[in-house]
Amino acid sequence: MNFAYFSPAMYDMLIRCIILATVGWSWAQAPRVSVNPPEQNFGQVAQGSLVKARFTLLNSGKAPLQIQEIKPSCSCSVLSWERRTIAPGDSMSLEVTFNTAGKVGRQRKSFSIVSNAENSPTLFYLVGEVQAGSLYED
Repeated sequence: MNFAYFSPAMYDMLIRCIILATVGWSWAQAPRVSVNPPEQNFGQVAQGSLVKARFTLLNSGKAPLQIQEIKPSCSCSVLSWERRTIAPGDSMSLEVTFNTAGKVGRQRKSFSIVSNAENSPTLFYLVGEVQAGSLYED
């Protein structure tokens, strides 16, 4: 192929195609995190209860997933997980504890997963209703 006959517009289009192909290939090779379930409902609980829920993080991408941080939306949620790297196709269990002390009504707590995944940050949720305690309880 003789490139001497290409116009500047053709060079520009060729360069753009090469860049798009490279970017598309790198995205296809990137890790991708998904959470199962993406939202978990704990139902109705009495104020002051500790709610525990388990989520599963899955790396559905083609490269190792590096979990850098999992940020709860409030200080009332505690997270524990087994490891910070998830191989392609592998999963990891994650436990969330929500202390309902001082909370009343509908609650929706979000958790943000910060990682090297193409879809970072990724959110998942814990939802439910906290019933106020009675003033007349012994």
